[in-house]
Amino acid sequence: MRRITVLTACAALLLGVTGCDFLRTVAGRPTSAELAVKREAVAAEEARSQAALARERAIQDSLAALERHRSDSAAAEVFFREAKVSRIHSSALPGVRQEEASFRYCVVLAGLSQPENAAHFAEKLKAAGYDPVVMKYTRGRSTLVGIGATDDFGAVRASYEKVRQEPFCPRDAWIFIKD
Repeated sequence: MRRITVLTACAALLLGVTGCDFLRTVAGRPTSAELAVKREAVAAEEARSQAALARERAIQDSLAALERHRSDSAAAEVFFREAKVSRIHSSALPGVRQEEASFRYCVVLAGLSQPENAAHFAEKLKAAGYDPVVMKYTRGRSTLVGIGATDDFGAVRASYEKVRQEPFCPRDAWIFIKD
């Protein structure tokens, strides 16, 4: 009986000193260190996979944006030709501050020399339910006032067609296109 107690005590002491890794080694299982290395390898592979997916998504998004740009350009050409709408590219207006134009298209309704008149017209547009855009034009000290600032040609076309019905819309409204 004493022998069993001594053997049990020795086994408990041995297990306490060596821990689970001893039993895992005896059983032919991986140790804690081997499991940690395996976890790191799996995490690194998962990170590489996520990075590859992100790159693939970015490429697909770029291709989709290019296709939207092409279809917008084709639709714009047809619209400008059929509706006889004037368009001015930002490169033709070197005085327009490009940093103010965070959009690609905008329907310009007025170019006013007095900033207070531009602000008044913008308030009139806001009261009519539009979201006005005011752009400074440093050449000639004018201020451009427009609506429908967007990157989508379909949206700016709808804005143009809607505002043409308004009594305050001038006949010479045009579409600004940021280059």
